[in-house]
Amino acid sequence: MKLILSLLLSHLFVAFLLLLPRQVSCLQPNSSSSSCPSSQPSPSAATNSKNSNDMSTHNRTALEKRLRGALWSFFSGDALAAPTHWYYGGFPQIQADYGSAGITDYTKPRMELRGSILNKSDVNGGGRSGSSHSGIFGQKQAEQTIIGDVINHGKKHLWDKNKAIHYHATLQKGENTLEASLARVLMRQIVENNGSFDANAFRDAYVKFMTTPGSHNDTYASTCHRMFFFNRVFKQLPPKDCPDNDGHNVDVIDGLILPTIAALATASKAGASLQEVEAAAAECATVTRKSSRLNQDSRVWSRLVYASIRNEDDQAFSDQLIQCAQEMHLPRVPDANSRDQITACYLSQSLPSLFDMMAKYIPRKDVWGALLANANVGGENVHRGSIFGAILGARAGNDALPSHLKDGLYFKEELASEIDAFVDAVIKE
Repeated sequence: MKLILSLLLSHLFVAFLLLLPRQVSCLQPNSSSSSCPSSQPSPSAATNSKNSNDMSTHNRTALEKRLRGALWSFFSGDALAAPTHWYYGGFPQIQADYGSAGITDYTKPRMELRGSILNKSDVNGGGRSGSSHSGIFGQKQAEQTIIGDVINHGKKHLWDKNKAIHYHATLQKGENTLEASLARVLMRQIVENNGSFDANAFRDAYVKFMTTPGSHNDTYASTCHRMFFFNRVFKQLPPKDCPDNDGHNVDVIDGLILPTIAALATASKAGASLQEVEAAAAECATVTRKSSRLNQDSRVWSRLVYASIRNEDDQAFSDQLIQCAQEMHLPRVPDANSRDQITACYLSQSLPSLFDMMAKYIPRKDVWGALLANANVGGENVHRGSIFGAILGARAGNDALPSHLKDGLYFKEELASEIDAFVDAVIKE
């Protein structure tokens, strides 16, 4: 009886072994089975795996082309739109000042601009004249002004209340505005810091650049800069405490200029996480501005910047565009069929049109044409042009950019050198 029971158990065990490979086939080294859920990596694991291979020759080349494309188009979008910045009369006003075809190439801004409110802007603080801190520092303000003496040296006469001067009247053809010039300061600081963004180092570089006569040639400086240096000079606050907000002119699209550069730098690093990119962009925004809205939008925007240079799939990037629009709580998803709109600088107004233009022009792969279209819209098109250009250039890649996009920039040689240094610093082997 024991012998029969032993034989029976042996047969059952053999039968079990014969069935076992079918049940656990996904554990076999050469198995192609996908029957086990755990055989597929999680999305985060796939991302980490992708990042770990980013510095292969192929991936480094692709990343470098996208990064170079982003940077050149960033500066192009700014310079192309400078002549028509804050033109709210539409294309007819642009035609009246620059000819029937509007802007067709890099163009020197006019000296005078009908409807300019530069003459109403406060040379000692945020917003309109007379709005800065109720004259508490009147005597000090009489001795020196922020515009003319502390920053934008020698430009105060252009802000005269009896004149109607173009915001960028002193720029040359293809020359960049102040915000794009500050982006170059940030790029150089990142290079000096071995390819990484450092808020304290950039803050020091920012203060030095802004207070050095001749460091840039722009006429205009936005509210955030005037308030920063009001606090620095008249209130004697330490630089870290100088960012401010007037409740109106700080939560604006030009606040995304510098975070775009910080995001590009961090996103280019091998193995960089999305959280690191978001943190760098948000912290960068705090160097010159005090704005919780801008900090949050910088985080969301940085995700799109990350995707623009890291994601090779156009449909996946399009999906990311929609997701970012939703996370920014825009009133609609990006509409590729929407007409290009004149908007003011405020984030609530400028972001929907920016996302519409990205949805419309990115698939066309015509960066120059898209940036010309932006320039010929008017309104707040300069700072939109910069960050629009960064995404356009990243998706098209450096090789797709026409030579005149680079050749027409006023500081072409300097930009070429700085872009080379930036790319080498942030993309490590």
